[in-house]
Amino acid sequence: MSVKSLLPILCLAGGMVPLCGQQTEAGIQGSVLFPQQALRQATDGHVGFELGVHAAIDLQGGNEIRPRLDYTRIDGGSFSGSSLTGTTSVQGVGLGADYLRYLEDTRRGLYGAAGLELFWWNTKYRFSGSDRLTTPMVMIGVGHRFNANVAAEFDIDFGQFRSSVGTASSIKGGIFYRF
Repeated sequence: MSVKSLLPILCLAGGMVPLCGQQTEAGIQGSVLFPQQALRQATDGHVGFELGVHAAIDLQGGNEIRPRLDYTRIDGGSFSGSSLTGTTSVQGVGLGADYLRYLEDTRRGLYGAAGLELFWWNTKYRFSGSDRLTTPMVMIGVGHRFNANVAAEFDIDFGQFRSSVGTASSIKGGIFYRF
């Protein structure tokens, strides 16, 4: 990782310093990822997964900031050409933050979410090398926090996973657990 790609991480971390005095919870999340558009074509429509860790910072009044670190992987896309058949594997690591707004003033029940993430993609093609790309991703979603520990969330992500073509949109459904 170069110094140039570390700059956005440092800016994100520096922006979180004023929030350190707020009540914070830590957690983990797991999602099933359904690729769309070019990502769906590249992976032959196979379902992927996303695992990660997060913190939840209470801003009071039903508002929350959720910094997170994610690992995404989709395997099994296939292609044929020149009597060779291969597979495509798309994986990446993302660092981002989401804003959550609960319908009630407490952090329970239904909420809307919107987020930004810097994502480091690696697309591997069997027999023909790989592509790497660092790109911003945007997320919008809706969720429900059932109790102090468990929430379910459905998101739509937008971004790019290859440099010249390759829209990385996906629909995700996941579970968030807080300690």
